[in-house]
Amino acid sequence: MAGAYVIGLGKSGIAAARLLKHQGWQVLLSDRNTSAALHQQQQDLGQEGITVKLGHAFEADLAGSPQPQLIVVSPGVPWDHPGLMQSRSLGIETIGEMELAWRSLQSSPWVGITGTNGKTTTTALIAAIFQTAGLNAPACGNIGYAACELALPSARTGSGTSHEVAPDWVIAELSSYQIESSPSIAPRIGVWTTFTPDHLSRHVTLERYYSIKAHLLQQSQQQVFNGDDPYLRQVGREQWSGACWTSTIGKLDLMRDANYGVYVEAEWVIAMGDRVLPVTHLKTPGNHNQQNLLMAVAAAKLAGIENEAIAQAALEFPGVPHRLELICTWQGIDFINDSKATNYDAAQ
Repeated sequence: MAGAYVIGLGKSGIAAARLLKHQGWQVLLSDRNTSAALHQQQQDLGQEGITVKLGHAFEADLAGSPQPQLIVVSPGVPWDHPGLMQSRSLGIETIGEMELAWRSLQSSPWVGITGTNGKTTTTALIAAIFQTAGLNAPACGNIGYAACELALPSARTGSGTSHEVAPDWVIAELSSYQIESSPSIAPRIGVWTTFTPDHLSRHVTLERYYSIKAHLLQQSQQQVFNGDDPYLRQVGREQWSGACWTSTIGKLDLMRDANYGVYVEAEWVIAMGDRVLPVTHLKTPGNHNQQNLLMAVAAAKLAGIENEAIAQAALEFPGVPHRLELICTWQGIDFINDSKATNYDAAQ
């Protein structure tokens, strides 16, 4: 039986281990941490035939025998981790959890959403629109399911029974960490929300950070970009002239024609030449959320979803917890939970 090594006992690592076990691999999962909760997970996974080592550094195992044929990395593990670099030099196939999911789910079309800010809200809104249209379109990645969960038949039905029914669409939020370790992912539709300096402690240069995200869009059959983002608009003239551009301030000269863009005009969202919905349908506040709406509308139109489903989903969309979430109003003061604003641009 072929051996697979999964690094990281988080949600995505556990899902990857279960998928590999389902596929017939002998699975070892390790985590450098230890706690009562992790020990409980160790016991639970052990009953499923998955070996878990806690308080265990990955690089220590490369000297052991036998070596794994496959190493799967959780998003939080740096791609330039010395153990991973060593494993690749030894010819051991090393991939991210999202890449593993792609290999099992690529028969379904994907919408891949990336960007510095706005990914989660845009992903949630796209999933809401697709589901309102009657599609089996779960959100995964940094939101909803771990991607490998969707590849497990029991997760597809939610019933715990085995039915080989693939999703109609996979709506995947993809961080730079996940893209970096998942080079084969090729969405039907790629969406890039924003681009500002972030994660440079890991990626070192802005150019490297950009190139990782650009790879996802290059792999996508159709691209959607936020035309209100200064950096994306600047590079778009040369690199992304054939993409679907969106803007809250009206038509952009980047839009190749009036029927291939999404913008706001007289308080209406105009998409591919159609008046789709009033922009006020979306209740979550802020111009950036209008940008998110336009990108979601663009993805839906490219997927062939009818305007009525788009408008209904936007009207009913409750927003995402911890992102400009209105908690209450007391003595005329709004109390808003925006605790997911994890960098300066998001907070602003």
